[in-house]
Amino acid sequence: MWNNVGMITILLIRHGIAEDRRPGMRDAERGLTAEGWEKTRAAMAGLVRRGYVPARGVSSPYRRAAETMVCLREATPQGFPVGCWEGLEPEASVAAAREWLDLIVGQAHPFETIALVSHNPFCPALVRALTGQDAAFKKAGCAVLHWTGGRFHLAALFTPAELRGDA
Repeated sequence: MWNNVGMITILLIRHGIAEDRRPGMRDAERGLTAEGWEKTRAAMAGLVRRGYVPARGVSSPYRRAAETMVCLREATPQGFPVGCWEGLEPEASVAAAREWLDLIVGQAHPFETIALVSHNPFCPALVRALTGQDAAFKKAGCAVLHWTGGRFHLAALFTPAELRGDA
């Protein structure tokens, strides 16, 4: 059952700059680079400065996504609970994610903000499925989705440079 009171905000964030693939390293093990940590911390701080403060977060179980969520938690004064879900992996099912989001939004508090950290090609595919709009995600970029009136709307799409104040 959809929550029908108030607007729910989903922050769909692509992970920050990650290590290159190396022989013997699983893709899921690639973490943020030093530059990735620095730029992602700055972008997440900019997101919070813009008033997007999550009450909870869920990331892909991939290391770079979990580390991006760490950057967002560090930028949030009160912190927030975080989980992980395989349905946010790079090649995950958008249809399954939509069903999962129906449950999440249905249980959300009015005006709650929820952060999700994932990957390409999943992020743009999910925005397309939810809103019908195209969205290109740079690393540590964020799409702000609002759920009102039983549907999602793409409210904003931020590049990391915009969030950091570089643009």
